This record gives sequence, structure tokens and C-alpha cells, in this order.
Amino acid sequence: MTKIYTSSEWDEMWEEGLQTGEITYHCDDVESVSIWHHPLKKGLFNETSLCLGLRTEIFNFENPEIHAYDSLNSGYRTVSMVFRSLGVWREQIFGVNEDACEQPGESYLFSFETGTREIEKFMAGRDINVRIRLEPQLLRLLSKGQEVYLPSLLKPFLETDTPPSFYQSLGKMTPEMQVALQQLLQCPFQGIMRRTYLEAKTLELITLQFAQLFHNGTPSYQMINLKSSDVERIYLARDIITQNITNPPSLIELARQVELNDRKLKQGFRQLFGTTVFGYLHDYRLEKACQLLMEGKMNVAQVSYAVGFANRGYFAAAFRKKFGINPSDYQAQWRKKSA
Repeated sequence: MTKIYTSSEWDEMWEEGLQTGEITYHCDDVESVSIWHHPLKKGLFNETSLCLGLRTEIFNFENPEIHAYDSLNSGYRTVSMVFRSLGVWREQIFGVNEDACEQPGESYLFSFETGTREIEKFMAGRDINVRIRLEPQLLRLLSKGQEVYLPSLLKPFLETDTPPSFYQSLGKMTPEMQVALQQLLQCPFQGIMRRTYLEAKTLELITLQFAQLFHNGTPSYQMINLKSSDVERIYLARDIITQNITNPPSLIELARQVELNDRKLKQGFRQLFGTTVFGYLHDYRLEKACQLLMEGKMNVAQVSYAVGFANRGYFAAAFRKKFGINPSDYQAQWRKKSA
């Protein structure tokens, strides 16, 4: 049975975590960071205020078990964008979308009234996503003189700060979005340079998502019909490879274990996750490496071995290609932040 935390229970857990040291929190005029070493979740939440009316939220957590949070949406009305890198997240947004489900590799656009009730369900495993909050006045400023190019879903904001609520899935992120997202997540700068870098990447992601609303292209791979049982088996295959990152089964063996033929497994996996089975595993290994480097309990060679890279040089090259920074430099940055 999934534990659903009320707002008061969540606040109580937060205060207790601050007292025990399982949660640490830092806040200044620009940025707030909470780091969790808690039985419920491990990782961090970072919120940065950018130009007037714009902020970015970064979620990077490991959830040991499924849990949910029942709350009322607070704060002022914004246009919200989600770029999900890893993890499945479900939400019941009462009166808007009562069966929302965010998938890795996809983007979303939504806005709903203050006071809207939400039940957020956090699935077990890694959860990495970026949420951009854009205030209506900034949206109007950015589109001034070019209102005709504003996506129709957002045009009601030209007239009012409180148009009808909506929640829209925009499907798979484009390769350009994936690159901008990873660059934002692995920002190599500190201080004012960090803020300007995050602002540039945030505006780039806004541009790319707005462009996606106008794009009606078809995927480059063949779509196939997947039954609910097929989807469950493909997710099981995902779980098998991520739980055995140092010694995963071959594609044929994996297909046998989940009782699918290898062709359906390959096509279905790409359809659900936007990449191949072992492309997903490769990215997962690197994301796991980020977590281990951030925790600082292992050196780079140990992390390389722990996530399934036998060759440290190959690991460093793969890490640098994906995140634009050497693993040793990445770890050094995190040590400096936590000092």
C-alpha cells in the first residue's frame, strides 16, 4: 500500500529531517538548495530565480520506495514546463488531469489555478527532471509584437493571468532539448556565471518546447501497437538491466526473461524510452555515476567499476561526452559545494 503524505505530515517530516541532519537546507536571494539523506529519498532539490518572472527547479533524487504527496497547489499562477530525464511520475490533478503520467525522455506543459488539489505519486528509482516556471507577465513580454507565433495553448495568457487550467503532454524531447537539458543539469559554473548560464539554457529550453508545439513530424522509427501486458514486460526489462548494471543479460536473454520476442522488445523499448535497450543502460550508468560522485564515498575509479565500466579511460570519455565535464572535476565541484 502506497503511503500518501498530507501537507502537515510532509511539513513535520521536513522539520524532523532538518533537526536530525537527514535534510540540509540553504537559501539566499537567488537560490535555495535542499539535500536529502533521508530514508524516504536521497538527492537534492535546487530552485533558482532567474530574470524577473522566471525560475528553474532541478529535481535529482533516488526514491527507495513508492510514496505520494497530497497537497493544494500554492503560490501564484505560472506556465510550467517539465523536461524529464529519468523516472516515472504520476499525478492526480483534480479537475484538470486525474491520470497524468510523466515518462523519461518526454516534456510537458501545464498551468492550473492556485488551490488546485494534487496527489503526486513518486515511483521507486531515479527521478531527474527540470521544471521551469514562467509568470504570465514575462510570457507577454517575450511574445510582444510576435503574438501570432505564441502557441495557441498559451494565447489566453495574453488577456488574463488566470485562463482555464490545462495539462499537455508534448511527447518525446528532441535531441536539441536533450542536449540543453543535460547542459543545464551539469552547469559547470558558480556564482553570477552559474545564474547567467542557467538562464541561457532555461530560455533555450523554452524556445525549443514552444517550437515543438508547432511541429507535427513523425518519429524516425516504426511505431507498433503495444498491449498493456507488452508495456509491463518492457518496463520489467528496463528494471532488469538497471538492477544488473555491472552484468546485464544479452538482448536475447533479456527478451526471454520478459517473455517477448527480441524484435518487439527492441521496437517497444525505443517507442517507450526513445532509445535502444543498451543506449538506455549506457545513460543510466552515467546518471548513476553522477549520483555516486556526488555522494563522495568512492573515488572515480571505484565509481567507474561500480556502474559497469571496466576501463576508467572509456568511462571518463563517455562521462565527458554526455555531461561536458570530467568525472574528477564533477566530484570536486560537489565536494566544494558540500564543504
